[in-house]
Amino acid sequence: MLKDKSVAARIACVLVAIGIIVIALALPLPEGLSFPGKMSLALLIAGIILWVAEPVPFAITGIAIMISLPVFGILPFSASEGTTVWLAWVSSVIFFVLASFGLSAALLKTKIPMRIVSFLLKFTKGNEKLVIFAFMAATFICSMFISDLPCSALFAGIASSSILQIEGAEPGKSRFGRALMIAIPYAACIGGQALPSGSSMNIMAMGMLEASTGIQISFLDWAVICTPIALVLLFVAYFSVVVVHKPDPLSPNTLERIAEFSANKEKFNALDWKVLAIFVLTFGLWLGSNWTGWDLTGIALLALVLCFVPGIEVLSWDEFVESVSWNVILLIGSVQALAGGIRQQGSASWFLQASIGKLAVGTGLLVVATAVVVPLIRLFIPVGPALIGTTLLPLCMIGDAFGISPVFFTIVVAISASTSFANGLESASMVVHKYNYWTLVDYFKSGIIPTIALMILHATVLLPLVTMMGY
Repeated sequence: MLKDKSVAARIACVLVAIGIIVIALALPLPEGLSFPGKMSLALLIAGIILWVAEPVPFAITGIAIMISLPVFGILPFSASEGTTVWLAWVSSVIFFVLASFGLSAALLKTKIPMRIVSFLLKFTKGNEKLVIFAFMAATFICSMFISDLPCSALFAGIASSSILQIEGAEPGKSRFGRALMIAIPYAACIGGQALPSGSSMNIMAMGMLEASTGIQISFLDWAVICTPIALVLLFVAYFSVVVVHKPDPLSPNTLERIAEFSANKEKFNALDWKVLAIFVLTFGLWLGSNWTGWDLTGIALLALVLCFVPGIEVLSWDEFVESVSWNVILLIGSVQALAGGIRQQGSASWFLQASIGKLAVGTGLLVVATAVVVPLIRLFIPVGPALIGTTLLPLCMIGDAFGISPVFFTIVVAISASTSFANGLESASMVVHKYNYWTLVDYFKSGIIPTIALMILHATVLLPLVTMMGY
């Protein structure tokens, strides 16, 4: 990435992206594709280059592309009817992400995560491998309800200030420290797969699916389909970490302190109980949405409102504002606008007919290819929303031609957008990398096995699960 490189290098990258757009302007129109359709694909390619190289922040690239859409007639700024740039930008996804930031901030103020860790440590018997699994399990559970990044940061902080400090695990040398601090971001990403609430990428992909096909995936259906896969991945990732990095045994002093730590039963205060009640209510409403028809985003916003109600007040406005990542908000909105333009101009359909449509591709081969190729693409597109915006609609159209449910592609793309076991430059892993217990090579080595497992699970059991749920 170029964000820390020289000004000349960053300018050169921007000029390459602009050059692609200029070349697209000069090229003749392909048969069956309009000028706005051609330019929407050019903006897509230019955007991918800028997102991968990052000469400017991700969100700024997205905004630049978004305001370019009317210039080339892809989407208008305003219209008496139909989709505009602004309508494509605003969606339920934006509001769900805003609510999730607030709910994450509220949970992080409580003793709930620490209580989960101390409870699980009771069963480790001082075994260093089981201690790692205890932290993974705790991270996994919390990440089902809050975003991967704060969840990973929280448990890495707990590990650093407790077990690693007690053990005297030296960054860069301790195999136990390396294994534990790699296992935590793995577990955070895997937990985010299990429920729609676990990752904004899940909600973004679900929203894009509904906007393009009218198909809604309910909270319960997503849980039934994705939780079994996530649980298998959790054990695979654990196995890979302990086999590849071979954590060293813990000292007697550490074992004694673990016993004390696991026996910690500090009582919940009013804040803890209030936040727990809000999460229980929210989770119950999400599960019940299958029968009530209530919107997932509406429920999340209701939970956020409850955080500020007089007498509850588990979150201040300043804490909420500080918790919101505007980079993520702006990026998601701009990618949605670009995807809306591509959809409206029929560019994805044209690409299908001009490429895959001319190949003799069978249903089974397409399922396997999707399960393998999309995670590989994620290694080179470091921005989850960009992966969703560039791949989901074309894949759904390709799948429709072969009778494959678009829900299959939605889940593959959403999970790949939020999870990269081999790329240590992901946000959830970088907040842990700062502790210097592992290198990018270490992260990549232990990520090979879970990546292959993810591909195999998506290629074999995902589509049957989707079909079983009636999609």
